[in-house]
Amino acid sequence: MTKNIERTKDGMDSLVDDTRNAIVGVADSGERGVEAAAERVVETAHAAGEYVRDRAETASRDVQRRLQDAAKAINRGYTQARDDLSRATRASADYVTENPGKALLLAAAAGFVLGLLLGRRRRSG
Repeated sequence: MTKNIERTKDGMDSLVDDTRNAIVGVADSGERGVEAAAERVVETAHAAGEYVRDRAETASRDVQRRLQDAAKAINRGYTQARDDLSRATRASADYVTENPGKALLLAAAAGFVLGLLLGRRRRSG
C-alpha cells in the first residue's frame, strides 16, 4: 500500500510539474506574442511618422516654390508696368516738345471737361 501511495504521489508530482511547465510555456508564448505585436505597433508608428514628415516637407517645398514663382511674376509685372510708364512719359514729353500748341489746347480741353464733371458731382452730391 505504501508503494501505491508513493506511485500516486510521484504521479501527482509529475502531473503538477507538467501542468506548471505547460502554464509557463503558454505564458512565455503569450509574452512573445505581445512583444512582437508591440514591436509591429512601434514600427508602424515610426513609418507613419516618417510618411507624415516627408509629406509635410514636400508640401513646404511646393508652397515655397509657388511663392517664389508668384514673387517673380509680380516683379516681372512691376518691371513691365514701370517700363511702359517710362515709354509713355517719354512719348508724351516728345509730343509736347514737337507740338506745344496742340498739347496746350488738349490740356485746356481736358481741364475744362474735368471741371464740368467735378462741378456736376459737387452740385448733385
